[in-house]
Amino acid sequence: MTRKLRHSGALAMFLAVGALVVLGVVGVAADDAVTVAIRNWDYDTLDPHISDFTQVTWMVKCYTDVLVRQGDDGSFYPGLAESWEASEGGKVWVFNLRPGVTFHDGTPWNADALIRNIDRILDPATRSKRFATVFEDITAYEEVDELTVRLTFAEAKPTFLQIVADPLYGWLSPTAFEDPANRATHEKLVGTGPWVLAREDYQSRVVFERNPDYTWGPEYRSHQGPPAIETLIWRFIPEAETRLAALQVGEIDFMDEVPMEQVQNLQAHQDFEVLIQARAGMAQQHHLNVQKPPTDELAVRQAINYATDQEALVDSLFFGVYFPVYGPLMQASPYYNPEVENYYPYDPEKAMQLLEDAGWTLGRDGVRQKDGQRLEVEFVSFPGYMAEAPAEMVQAMLAEVGIRLNITVTTGAEMMSSCAMHPSVWHSCVVGSSGMDIVSRMYWFAHSAQIGVGRNFPKFDDPYMDALIETAMTTTDEAEREAAAKEYQIIWVENALSNPLFAIASVYGFNESRIQDVKIHIGGSPVFYDASIVE
Repeated sequence: MTRKLRHSGALAMFLAVGALVVLGVVGVAADDAVTVAIRNWDYDTLDPHISDFTQVTWMVKCYTDVLVRQGDDGSFYPGLAESWEASEGGKVWVFNLRPGVTFHDGTPWNADALIRNIDRILDPATRSKRFATVFEDITAYEEVDELTVRLTFAEAKPTFLQIVADPLYGWLSPTAFEDPANRATHEKLVGTGPWVLAREDYQSRVVFERNPDYTWGPEYRSHQGPPAIETLIWRFIPEAETRLAALQVGEIDFMDEVPMEQVQNLQAHQDFEVLIQARAGMAQQHHLNVQKPPTDELAVRQAINYATDQEALVDSLFFGVYFPVYGPLMQASPYYNPEVENYYPYDPEKAMQLLEDAGWTLGRDGVRQKDGQRLEVEFVSFPGYMAEAPAEMVQAMLAEVGIRLNITVTTGAEMMSSCAMHPSVWHSCVVGSSGMDIVSRMYWFAHSAQIGVGRNFPKFDDPYMDALIETAMTTTDEAEREAAAKEYQIIWVENALSNPLFAIASVYGFNESRIQDVKIHIGGSPVFYDASIVE
């Protein structure tokens, strides 16, 4: 649910404009452009066939389209596919493609283009992450006719529509990505979307220009033609306070992650609006490596959970805008199991008793030891308040029970890569994943096939868990899928595969005196397709 928060009144400036001069963000947005500022300067790539970053989704959907769209009501609508049909319980899918669609370089969208996209996704040289898992068990993909494709999988994929409706799963012009002469991002990555990817200055800005030929917009939006916004600029400003100050002085028009302590203040100004929407998906949590001592001990992982006070963390850092979680999924997720909330209430005494019983005795410096080994957990984080501040609070909480959490901060891409390795040098890392496709996330984060190649950061290798995931992925019985998903969550918390922290909500701020009709996708990402500049 989206909350639209508006009030009138005065707004005090939170940061001096002079600070913006130093950081090079002073100025006023161009009259015909909308500027969006987000934190994630350390994203991997704008290539949807490769990326595994949630925030990349927000940019990818500006210049690409998906096969099937998911509307605000949760239903599926035509995208680049006009219609579809499943058979054999979801092992075979036939997509009838939308006619008259062209990529930005003039290449026609048709069966041949779709097949060449799949070829690229499956090519090991592409190093596809999330997208490749969608097609890893495909046995045939065939052109039935110019606008019809048949996909055949080894196992049933009854949730395939939910998977390919994820905005990250955009389709690219094969003419562009197959041409070795195309080296710049905007040359290689050419979509069919409402905007054209015009420029990428990595870690600085990405520029999109309106596609004047766009006539296949979502039927559930207010129009289907070209967007009203001519130029859409994405800026990367890591510090939330700097983004907020840039919004207030007119340097940007829209920002993500409004600082929690400033939400009420921003609401109080007649020119600004705050949108808050709970997200679905994997919660923000510290994954725990079950194959690396000392987190290979269940008692240690359980003690970490008992020693963490999620409510205090959320209240202190996020002012009640986010919510504490106690299992792998956020509460807004399909198939959420509330039973996980009963497993690890905050109980530092219980944590210390578990460690004592496991032979971890308190050393003179306050750090527990056993057999000459200190109870130290090597934790790696991406930069920014949302990751670093909670880690520092958890660090202090764990110190109270004799566990030392050593925090290393690196880029998001490096964190994800090094934590995915097997074996990994890290005991723990902080990763969440927003989106409605819960079944795929179950697979990515806990199936043994993802150890060393995907997001199974706990390195959990359990045949029963694998079977639950496979049931959720292949059954045509919705009740059976829900039961498997709920049991998955119980197995997760019983094995303490992570230290769950909080459920993310999308908290966006924008200048409503300048832009209007910004929407939030059901998955929590901002949508500018219906938006326009206030005259």
